[in-house]
Amino acid sequence: MADDTNTAVEDKTQEYDVQIADAGPACKAMTIVVPADRIKDKIEEGYGTLQSDAVLPGFRRGRAPRRLLEKRFASSIRDDVKNQLISESYSYAIEKNGLDVLGDPEVDGIEDLALPDDGDMTFTVKVEVTPDVELPAFDTLEINKTVTEVTDEQVADEVRRAREQAGKPEVITEGQIEEDDYAMVDVMILEGKDAGEDAETIAHFPAAHVLVHGKDKDYKGHVAGILVENLGKELAGKKVGDKVSISMIGPASHENEKIKDQPITIKLEVTTIHRIEPAPLEDLIERMGLGSEDELQERVKAMLEQRAEQNQKADMYQQACDQLVEKVALDLPAGISSRQTERVLQRQMMDMMYRGTPEDEVQQKLAELRTESEEAAQRQLKQFFILDKASKDLEVDVDEQELNGRIAMMAIQSGRRPEKVRQEMMQQGQIEQLYLQIREQKTLDKILEQAKVTEVAGDDAKPAAKKKSTKKKTSKKKTTAKKADDAE
Repeated sequence: MADDTNTAVEDKTQEYDVQIADAGPACKAMTIVVPADRIKDKIEEGYGTLQSDAVLPGFRRGRAPRRLLEKRFASSIRDDVKNQLISESYSYAIEKNGLDVLGDPEVDGIEDLALPDDGDMTFTVKVEVTPDVELPAFDTLEINKTVTEVTDEQVADEVRRAREQAGKPEVITEGQIEEDDYAMVDVMILEGKDAGEDAETIAHFPAAHVLVHGKDKDYKGHVAGILVENLGKELAGKKVGDKVSISMIGPASHENEKIKDQPITIKLEVTTIHRIEPAPLEDLIERMGLGSEDELQERVKAMLEQRAEQNQKADMYQQACDQLVEKVALDLPAGISSRQTERVLQRQMMDMMYRGTPEDEVQQKLAELRTESEEAAQRQLKQFFILDKASKDLEVDVDEQELNGRIAMMAIQSGRRPEKVRQEMMQQGQIEQLYLQIREQKTLDKILEQAKVTEVAGDDAKPAAKKKSTKKKTSKKKTTAKKADDAE
């Protein structure tokens, strides 16, 4: 019986006439004709539902006469039918033509579109779609695989960082902000240059944390996701209750259109100052369940080696992406950049978390990425569509076990429970982005199997950098050309 009903609905939708034309880069204009018979049937269906449910004074439920219903509800019924038919016919047109739609559709003149009393209803809807991608042969890619060694200095830096992370914050009530202090600030982002208190508020963050960077980070810092030049200089020396006003142009790739490339004023009021007292080395050793400083250094070195492998792979991924972007001619839809920027940032954030990047460095990097040009944002989107096409051609997918494994790894890197990380990601709608990130990485792994890969020492990977040592090079380049036939 259910099959008969589905067939009847399908037969109705088969009556829609759809004509598709190009309307710009990766944009289609669909002209859809809804036949008069379908309009009539849908109106009858609407009145039938209304008549069975309506309760009017003087009539029992389901007994109100049709003429009275038409008099009182004709306008709302026709509006509902119009919206239902637009949605129904649009879904049919997308499915029938196999369009992979991006963003929301735009119906031309929808405010003036009315359900006709007689005859067909015709409307045009514009949709942005996944652009066509023609991939190059993957064995034309040439990739450097950088081989590096973890040094004692790096181990010592990581131990120092671990002691700071395990340290206790001391509240500074009377003193001034110094480099590497954490300041809690009340942040107001206002429209316009040198904006006053009466300016329009774009965003308000009453309890934002700011790490005050010094000369080693060029005094750059981020507040509320926005990179601010000389933020460290602006805050150094301030006390609780002090206020700072910073005028600037918003980041070029910010997801908020009121901030993106717009003059804004950031007003800060210092509410709390925290100074981290590093944990004693003995406490860190005990906390990690180790017996000596040597064991701690061994553990840290192993962790850094694992991180180096992940960074090595990330570098190879980026080389492959850069070459693919250069080789593929691709026009993007005009309005897609601003809608996709936040998704791109989320994937990059999760990639950094997976590689064990400290939280503050993650936020600093995201703030820097928001300052990139529109051209850089377009490049990121181009890369996304290229890898999406490659994943389909290479039949790459991600299962639930892989998702859970990646979440567990991210939890370990951040020192939290996997179930807590998963819950937060679900609440923030990041699971889909994690799926896409894993799929992209698996796709790049398959691409690298076919690419020409050359092993180089760390110094050789950056020929522009000058070596301090005068020793003769002893490392040899090892080229492994992996063709498609070899992968099989």
